[in-house]
Amino acid sequence: MRTRSCTRPNAFSLIELLVTIGIIGVLIGLLLPALSGARSSALQTVALSNVRSVGTQFQQFSGDEGKYPQQNLGELPPGLDLGSEFVPEDDVIISAWYPGGVVIATTDYFDHDWMWPAMVAPIDDWPNYWETWISPRKDQELPDLDDIGFDSDIEIRDMISIAYSNSFVARPEYWNGQSHDGDLTLLRAVRPHDVRYPSGKAMLWDDDLSYMSGKQTPERIDGLLDAKTPMAFADGHADALLPSDAGESVQNSMNGESTKLHNTKDGVHGRDYN
Repeated sequence: MRTRSCTRPNAFSLIELLVTIGIIGVLIGLLLPALSGARSSALQTVALSNVRSVGTQFQQFSGDEGKYPQQNLGELPPGLDLGSEFVPEDDVIISAWYPGGVVIATTDYFDHDWMWPAMVAPIDDWPNYWETWISPRKDQELPDLDDIGFDSDIEIRDMISIAYSNSFVARPEYWNGQSHDGDLTLLRAVRPHDVRYPSGKAMLWDDDLSYMSGKQTPERIDGLLDAKTPMAFADGHADALLPSDAGESVQNSMNGESTKLHNTKDGVHGRDYN
């Protein structure tokens, strides 16, 4: 005589279901930071490629011009003609694209750090380079020229992510730690052969790090973001390093600032990293 065995149905109990959901939640909690870190790492690689690309532009410029990008006081960018009636003031740097509706004037000589695109590329070429000039995750749309001007809400300074070291727009003697206030003779172009340690002198870096968000967003300490920063060096290589690990800086006697990478002791005769 056959007996029928009683089998348990293939189903989860409420407790088993809750335990499973809890385990999945823990795994998601463990994986999300890793996934976020992987995405940030990938975007950092893009930012590193961007600064390396801009560094190549600077190498080409210095090869053609015999100097790194720099405009003297009152000097117009190469090829710019504003007409015979326009006379730049002695204490004004003109960094302009014209015709096109944009003219930038400043009395701060050390605004080269963000004004450099006007020197390395005509405004017509900006669309070709734009994505390499801004940090990943930053607004990818190049503003229309009609939206840019002195009365506009768009700040040209905020359009450019990559900063250019002030060390490259003044002679090495300017950065010896002495006061040079009022002495404009040292505000002269730096030539490629002036750079003594090209593999150790940072020339460009991503000053936005827009790809870092939320809890990853770094604070700004002494003018620089406190996080590994993609940088391009004078020899053309790129690396992501902490600005706080850079070498000694000196005070800029014109504006009082003492920012690493910008105000490297001895300028291009010095080095930021060994």
